[in-house]
Amino acid sequence: MHLRLFLALLFAFVVTRPASAQSVGRMVFDDLKWVAQDVGAIWLSPLNGDVRDYAITAGILGGSAALSVLDDNVDRWALANRDRGLLKALGPVRRGGDLYTLNQAVPVVGGAYVLALATKNRGVRDGIMGCVASYTAGTTLRHLVVYNVIGRDRPDTVRNHPEGETSPPARDGDQHHFSVPAKGWGSHSFPGGHVATVATCASFLMNRYDAPYIDIPLVALVGAMGLGRIADRGHWLSDQVVGIAMGYAIGKEVARRQLRRLSTERASAPASTEQSGVLLGPSENGMLLGWRLTF
Repeated sequence: MHLRLFLALLFAFVVTRPASAQSVGRMVFDDLKWVAQDVGAIWLSPLNGDVRDYAITAGILGGSAALSVLDDNVDRWALANRDRGLLKALGPVRRGGDLYTLNQAVPVVGGAYVLALATKNRGVRDGIMGCVASYTAGTTLRHLVVYNVIGRDRPDTVRNHPEGETSPPARDGDQHHFSVPAKGWGSHSFPGGHVATVATCASFLMNRYDAPYIDIPLVALVGAMGLGRIADRGHWLSDQVVGIAMGYAIGKEVARRQLRRLSTERASAPASTEQSGVLLGPSENGMLLGWRLTF
């Protein structure tokens, strides 16, 4: 599915909220303030974890370590099948595909945010800024902390090969090439970055909105991105498991913080006799687009 169509569908299915009386400037200020607070909370979350949180983290890392014994086998399979069957069909999410990076999404998301400001649509604003907060928190944690502290060679860089030629298939033990600190891009295999980025936004949307019809395409996109990066030999299978888990945890926490803010605001807001807002979403006969005004 083309990136613009996918984002348009997500925008259309996001639950809208009644229009508020806030100015555009105030809405932008609040959105940026909340993003900063959410990113800060994610960064500080290891200091606020409990025994259960640390046990889950240890379990995920332990499971990834146990799974790593299969990494070299999976890499050999990916190299042998990268241009056929399922792996070929994943072209849009593989290196060079439309869904490989978020660059093409920026104009679409920016336009959606401007429209949300113009219509005072809190639901769409929250959806966009929640993904921004999740993405920022996850990306900065990986690049400023994890990738600088520990390095793991990628499947296509773990063994020397002539420039321009395909890296040879992984051998048993290649997946265990670690370095402290990391030695550059070629040792940024752990955890999977692209799949973690997609998982943060997907997890946020799934936990933030009561819209189960978007869960399946979001899960499918995360799975496709994870497998696509294995096909590109950018990450080992065990890297993707940790990347998905990391992304899910970050997105879920940002969603929880947004819902808590919204609940607090609604509890303290005075009763209103008039509500208005854009109606944009599914109906029994297709899509519904209009304006709601109640008295």
